[in-house]
Amino acid sequence: MKTESFRLPENVRPINYNLFFEVDLKKFKFSGKEIIYLNILKPTSKIILNARDLEIKNAFLSYDKKSIKTKVRLENEKELLKLTFNKYIKGQVKLYLEFIGKLTDSLVGFYRSKYFLNKRKKFLATTQFEAPYARRCFPCFDEPQYKSTFDVTIKIDKNLKAISNMPIKEEHIERNKKIVKFYRTPRMSTYLLYIGVGDFEFLEDKLGKTTIRIVTTPGKRNQGRFALELTKKFLSYFQEYSGIAYPLPKLDMIALPDFAAGAMENWGAITFREIYLLFDPKMTSTTIKKRIAMIIAHELWHMWSGDLVTMKWWNDLWLNESFATFMAYKAVDHFFPEWNMWEDFINDETERAFTDDCLKSTHPIEVEVKNPNQIEEIFDAISYSKGGSILRMLEGYMGEELFRKGVSKYLSDNKYGNATSEDLWNSLSKVSDKPIKKIAESWIKQPGYPLVESELKDGKLILKQKRFVPDHIDNKQWYIPLIIKTNDKLLVELLDKPKKELSLGSSEWFKINYGQIGFYRVKYPDENLSKLKFLISSKTLPPLDRWGIQNDLFELSVNGDVDLDKYLDFVRTFYNEDNYLVLRDIYQNIRNIYFVYSQEQFWNSIWSKLKNYHKETFQKILERLGWEPKKDESQKDTLLRELAIRYLAFIEDAEVLRKGKEKFEYYLKTRKLHPDVKSPVFYMMAANGDEKIYKTLLELYLKTKSPEEKRILLIALSQFKNPEILKKFLDFSLSQKVRTQDLVIVFSSVASNPRSRTVLLPWLKKNWKKIKTYEKSGKLFVNLLEAFIAAHVGKENEIKQFFAFHPVKYKMTLERAFEKLHRISSWAERNKEVLIQYFS
Repeated sequence: MKTESFRLPENVRPINYNLFFEVDLKKFKFSGKEIIYLNILKPTSKIILNARDLEIKNAFLSYDKKSIKTKVRLENEKELLKLTFNKYIKGQVKLYLEFIGKLTDSLVGFYRSKYFLNKRKKFLATTQFEAPYARRCFPCFDEPQYKSTFDVTIKIDKNLKAISNMPIKEEHIERNKKIVKFYRTPRMSTYLLYIGVGDFEFLEDKLGKTTIRIVTTPGKRNQGRFALELTKKFLSYFQEYSGIAYPLPKLDMIALPDFAAGAMENWGAITFREIYLLFDPKMTSTTIKKRIAMIIAHELWHMWSGDLVTMKWWNDLWLNESFATFMAYKAVDHFFPEWNMWEDFINDETERAFTDDCLKSTHPIEVEVKNPNQIEEIFDAISYSKGGSILRMLEGYMGEELFRKGVSKYLSDNKYGNATSEDLWNSLSKVSDKPIKKIAESWIKQPGYPLVESELKDGKLILKQKRFVPDHIDNKQWYIPLIIKTNDKLLVELLDKPKKELSLGSSEWFKINYGQIGFYRVKYPDENLSKLKFLISSKTLPPLDRWGIQNDLFELSVNGDVDLDKYLDFVRTFYNEDNYLVLRDIYQNIRNIYFVYSQEQFWNSIWSKLKNYHKETFQKILERLGWEPKKDESQKDTLLRELAIRYLAFIEDAEVLRKGKEKFEYYLKTRKLHPDVKSPVFYMMAANGDEKIYKTLLELYLKTKSPEEKRILLIALSQFKNPEILKKFLDFSLSQKVRTQDLVIVFSSVASNPRSRTVLLPWLKKNWKKIKTYEKSGKLFVNLLEAFIAAHVGKENEIKQFFAFHPVKYKMTLERAFEKLHRISSWAERNKEVLIQYFS
């Protein structure tokens, strides 16, 4: 396929869609009629729009008060509907279409979602149109630049309720059916349209004149109270920050039993997985409580950046997602400063983006999209997390208030329209005298990120930059805002060339990227690294900087710049560490070492020493905090307790395993176990469990109604060491007992278990036909591919050969996943002897 051959011609512009749907939840189908009001800019005898998996029953044009018949050709693979007619027309035209579609279980387009009420299976219908999925519900100009207004009418069973982006204008009963008509939407892109049909419950409130509703399946409305309060807080904050009032009269927050993503920013009708909207004090952990806040804030900022102002084309997806990522942390931090959200940002966003962006096969933030499959593939760490990290870096360089003014100008100048990266840089540049555009474009338009190498000579700090990839293969250059802390000064500089010298005078030590605001890694000379050790052990350096030094050093070893023993020696410095972010990263790094080496013959002798590395650190934390959360304790302590139990269970600490078993047995009798210790307890039971424990955990999974508890149990069930149990669990995951949306949890968790290395590929070969059916679910299938490939350290050729004989359409995903696998396998091979020598 030639580049951009799937793009629509720009000659035909939609103005308004008048849509009528009749939804049948018994036969899982829908029929539709639409009138699209078009403006044809140049004379043409054909109209091309998007459609897929629809049966077109009728199509004709109304032009100059005359009806014009059309020839219809649906090219399903290209997702195009081509209409041709026997005369050239121009100007205002009405296109009439009738069509039929199926309510599938694919989680994209117009699909069905099941739930249980009084043990009876029920269904609702809902939509997911991002990225290119509106075309699976109705023929349309399914590109973000073709903004239109929408008039939606839905015909449903009279006992059901209907939801769309706008409030209901009128409804009436016609025989046994209900006809629901909604007010016209503002101009918006097709992917933001929403249609929902079901037996919904509502929890309602107001913010000013805006009606806010939490929407749930029956019996769950009261679990929406926390989300309702958060929605009011964040909506108010974003109105004030942007200087623009929320543009719609209502806002629905809709909890869905089946949903592929975390949430979706349909304008005025935001959809969520139940786990990320509903809060149950008895069942919801602190981690998920924070996640609920983050996802609500992320989606609400989209009401401005994404919905009011929309990227012109998917190459600028980051304008939507990076902004929402960054602004969510700002909003949550504003209301909950004690949650230390910027520590979460570093761990969940910056580190995630570092991992993907150090690959040769990464892509720029502003990325060329060559086919529809790539639209689905770019909803990744680069578009979300790297972009968010760059915005954080720019805000740090400009200052918060100037950055806010620039963002407000960008939104105001482009509201109800489309924008590009250039529009953002222009708005930011107009409020600042700094070279914002030059800096930003060096980060947005090229892939990867820099390594800043440092050397101190005669009071001068010599800095060099090069791309952080294996072998440092190219000479890309960035404009890098630097914040450098020394014992006697704080320097703010711009590294705008390959090499630069700065005077440090008599400074004794230096820490580059102070506050970890910059998106780059740092390599220190040994002498300075030694001096930083004292600042770490004495906690003179703040937690973010303690995290950054050790995290960079570990990744330098993975990249091939230093050997692993250098990291292992350095990390001993953290013997008295008590910060959650830092300890979580150290745990993850040790777990990574375990993951790549634990199936090697030499491992046992090494593990007996390595697992004691930070044993005392975590034991002290658990001794101080105890197993039972205390009333009104800090969130820091809640998370540290869970981490300490998890780490000590991971290293097979006998006392923790004994206590965990005791807690588990008590839970089986009473169903009482605090949600913040439930996950590590279930994990340790599975990791050290047998067939009996497997059956017990499986029964718990089948009986629980809590989405979070189901998630915890799926993760635990993936951690058994017995290959036969793992095979049973994998088989079970493809049954109707596991929701399609949760398959990513299953396979990513199984992939993290090194025992799956002998199980997963044979199982995949046996079940590929079933797995391949999920390709229709877009991003979900992309995530499955990444999990399958990640598991096979040391088996690169076998997994490559499998996909050579079983091709998939997501080529970019395969390339990146195989490079990640090669990178981690090379690191393991390179450091095998280093590890043996270090522990000998």
